[in-house]
Amino acid sequence: MAERVLKDRIWDRNKNVLQASRERISFIFDEFEEIQVSISGGKDSTVLLYLVLQEAEKRNRKIEVFFLDQEAEYENTIKTIREQMNHPLIIPKWYQVPIYMTNSTSKKDYFLYAWGENENWMREKETNSIHSINENYPKRFYEFFEWLEGKESHKAYLVGLKAVEHIQRYRAVVRSPGYKDVLWSTKSKSGAVKFYPIYDWGHNSVWRFIYDYNLPYNKLYDLMFWANYSIYKMRVSNLIHEKSYQCLKDLPRFEPETFDKLCERISGIDTASRYASEKLIFSNKKLPKHYKNWKQFRDFLLENIPNPEHREIFKKRFGKQEKNEPTYKAQVGQLLINDYENSKSFDTKKSLKTQQIKEKWKQIL
Repeated sequence: MAERVLKDRIWDRNKNVLQASRERISFIFDEFEEIQVSISGGKDSTVLLYLVLQEAEKRNRKIEVFFLDQEAEYENTIKTIREQMNHPLIIPKWYQVPIYMTNSTSKKDYFLYAWGENENWMREKETNSIHSINENYPKRFYEFFEWLEGKESHKAYLVGLKAVEHIQRYRAVVRSPGYKDVLWSTKSKSGAVKFYPIYDWGHNSVWRFIYDYNLPYNKLYDLMFWANYSIYKMRVSNLIHEKSYQCLKDLPRFEPETFDKLCERISGIDTASRYASEKLIFSNKKLPKHYKNWKQFRDFLLENIPNPEHREIFKKRFGKQEKNEPTYKAQVGQLLINDYENSKSFDTKKSLKTQQIKEKWKQIL
């Protein structure tokens, strides 16, 4: 067993990614009695889920499958989750419990209280989902994950993360082993161990596996493909948070009923749908002509934040940051989507370096 893990650390050129992933999953089954796979309805977690199910069938074992339902989800995503959760070897851990989701589309409704008591939900809860938790728990997305994993840290948590999407993801996965000397694992603050069996897969490998095994997948990808989306920009995540709200511009044509329900559920959706792709409303790519520089625009936005508590949070954060135009531009980006929680952080040093390179080339040319 140790030899197999060691080979995985040095990249065995005699294996393809599918063979390597099967060995990793087999290793996890040998080491852990309880295994939980996190799914999102996306292509990567779909591939991971069915890889794990193939191993579970060989061993006649059941696995837990976790999905935190944020209510503001694509209907195609929910259809995918329903189908996956109905597998006979799956113990569903579909959480539909009250939780606050950041709403980056509105200066009025800062949160969507997903599945909140006495609220008009976008859809009814599933019969096989978890509707409530009989104890106090954190009602924010990432804190909920940490809390839940900390309560059951003896389990192996499998995540369908691919390092090819960003160098930071690769570093996060392989930098420090979370379990024994397995570099494709990490350990959370709560002590839970997470494994990333398909971390070295590429986009082509994912779709090839789905095709070869005729797997059911989220049909939203077909809609995005027909709409000429780049393969790198196809996302099926929550509809309103600061990292994905731009999907709202195509939601009316992809899923008109979902769009109508979302507009009724929370404010800011129609405006975001109209202007999510514009350069002035939610984006800091272009400085409005009425302002001399990014600092002036930043100061205007800062002083006109409706919520005084949020204004003070921004001021305190900005006061600790560098004083230059690339930094002011990055700060504008956060102000435009009211990211007072600093969820979508900006690399101001990288922005400054990019600006310096541009200025240097201007001088040369």
